[in-house]
Amino acid sequence: MDEHDGPGTTLAGIKVLDLTRNLAGPFATMILGDLGADVVKVEAPGRGDDTREWRPPSWNGESTQFLAANRNKRSIAVDLDDPAGAGIVRALARRSDIVIESFKPGSLDKRGLGYDALAAENPGLIFCTISAFGDVGPMAGRPGYDPVIQAYSGMMSITGEADRPPVRLPIGAIDLGTGLWCTIAIQSALLRRRESRRGCFIDTSLFEVAVWWLSYHLGGYLATGSVPQRHGTRAAFLAPYEVFPTAEGEIMVCAGNDHLFEVLCAVLGTDELAGEERFATNAERVANRDELRALLSAVFAQRSAAEWEERLLARQFPASRIRSIADMAHDPQVAALGLLAHVTHPNIADLTLVDSPVSQDGQRALLRLAPPLLGQHTDEVLGELGIAADEVAGLRARGVLGVVPAARGTTAGGLPDPAHGPR
Repeated sequence: MDEHDGPGTTLAGIKVLDLTRNLAGPFATMILGDLGADVVKVEAPGRGDDTREWRPPSWNGESTQFLAANRNKRSIAVDLDDPAGAGIVRALARRSDIVIESFKPGSLDKRGLGYDALAAENPGLIFCTISAFGDVGPMAGRPGYDPVIQAYSGMMSITGEADRPPVRLPIGAIDLGTGLWCTIAIQSALLRRRESRRGCFIDTSLFEVAVWWLSYHLGGYLATGSVPQRHGTRAAFLAPYEVFPTAEGEIMVCAGNDHLFEVLCAVLGTDELAGEERFATNAERVANRDELRALLSAVFAQRSAAEWEERLLARQFPASRIRSIADMAHDPQVAALGLLAHVTHPNIADLTLVDSPVSQDGQRALLRLAPPLLGQHTDEVLGELGIAADEVAGLRARGVLGVVPAARGTTAGGLPDPAHGPR
């Protein structure tokens, strides 16, 4: 299969206007860019996307948070509060298939850049808006980042150890989930537009995605009235399904059914436990989980996590010792799947990013463009709109456009050359 026929060309010819910042929206537009869309990211002159300043860590001065969510895009720096800047965005929207925005509800309408105004000039426009809590209801307009939504939704109340304070998930799971749902809805809208030739308005929020993530926890509460609690690495409805300390390191074991529990006992040399009534079924094991944990912990303490992992995997039992992020950066399975990819960047000689987690016919996304410098493509994009160079210079002199960024040079170092390409 030719690489130019892979997932990186699925949305070739589709134009996306990116009016988002932080993580949820930028992840959505990055996915669309990975699929081949032409994404133009609009940023405020001088400061740009908030995540440009989310550091440390940084890579030769560039925020790794920004780098992770903004490849396959072109950046323009435009002041939306200036009528001329808003006019540029309207011109971009007229030629766009998709607009994604994450401004405070109503703020784009005040600038004449809301859905009604843009769709009036482009009836085929697919307009996607992302907010913290949605645009209706008592929480509409309330600000919130991913951790705030984790706290409000109850997600944080079930994360952590039972006898310790709540903790947040250390990844932006709600942000990432929101970005994914946006792309699902957008691609559905693109399919519908083929028949109707009309666009649509897509609305989602971090809060709605958080409630969706909690689906089976909410279902359990609605069914029983029992409020889910923190269980650490345990699952409330399975046992043993948790981390155990060993003579060296820790190991996660998942006995997801009675047969796997029998396999676990055979590997540990505790076959008699599988035959005991108090541990014979999953329901009995959950009811007696503390006693079971004490018995298994004493055995796990006799060997290292690496030894137990080897023995368990030899019997096809799902287990893993606890690994670090550094382990993943050098992991042979990551390399074999081609999940780390080099991208040419003006300031980072060896920029390496995590590639798309899916492939089509053996091909992953084409990483065509590195995460852009602030306003890097302003002149290029405005030229495509037919705006003359002298007019661009005048807008820049007035502060409507950001200054042209200069590369700072590159530095190398860090990771060894990762595998990349077809699998």
